[in-house]
Amino acid sequence: MSLEPQLLLAAQTELGECPVWDPDRNTLFFVDIIGKTLHAFDWATGKDRILNLPALGGGLALASDGRLIAGLQDGIHMIDPDSGSIEFVIDPEGTKPDHRLNEGKCDPQGRFWIGSISTLGRFPTGCLYRLEEDGSVAQVLSEISVPNTMAWLPGGRQMVFADSVRKQIWRFDYDAATGAITNRAVFIDVGDFTGIPDGVAIDEDGGLWIVEFGGAAVHHFSAQGKPIDKITLPATQVTSCVFVGPELRHLVIITTKRLLDEGGRHAQPHAGDVFVVEPGVRGLQPYLFQ
Repeated sequence: MSLEPQLLLAAQTELGECPVWDPDRNTLFFVDIIGKTLHAFDWATGKDRILNLPALGGGLALASDGRLIAGLQDGIHMIDPDSGSIEFVIDPEGTKPDHRLNEGKCDPQGRFWIGSISTLGRFPTGCLYRLEEDGSVAQVLSEISVPNTMAWLPGGRQMVFADSVRKQIWRFDYDAATGAITNRAVFIDVGDFTGIPDGVAIDEDGGLWIVEFGGAAVHHFSAQGKPIDKITLPATQVTSCVFVGPELRHLVIITTKRLLDEGGRHAQPHAGDVFVVEPGVRGLQPYLFQ
């Protein structure tokens, strides 16, 4: 086990986000939201292939047919990372041109969940949506400023989610049959964070690895929400993490340059790069969009 981060890829993204592991391709996907690009990093060769996106992208998940489902500023799309083709699905916020979609994950039943966020600031105008099997979109939560920290806990009966600006990780009861979430409660209070909670990865023990945007860290919490350890990064703006590799024994961590001024960028030459650690615990296979 080593919690010392190693440089994996000098990606230098402006706003790197949404890491997704594809076990069939042995590939790590992630986006540069501001750069409007999709990265495909081959785990075996270390080659990073970059595809252009038509709009700002803030949510990504793997589909059962090998494609990716993505939340962009102009709606939900299906992306074929091999051919580069992009197919529009639906726009849950077609009447909000100043919003973009943010933080997308699939639940254990294969539904795609996606939040929304204002591009003008941290205003409570965002929502959380669920893409249903019939192609319709259901609004699950409203009055969200920065949707983040979304995952389903082992067993598939509970979901975690955060509005980052509130610095609280909520836990909900999750109904597998309907997708409904109820009984919201504060699971982890991160009010002592210097920054805000962003992305999360879940390990096989039910532990949560929550990144701190603005705090140069990934925090490891137990399945009961108790702090265990912390990974310190050489860049303050940490956005997300994901378990990767053939045995899911590596934790990849995404950083970014977002909100750093010229002095901050000079002081943090690795801001925007991708790091990896071996935390001594395995992750879980990604849930696929059906």
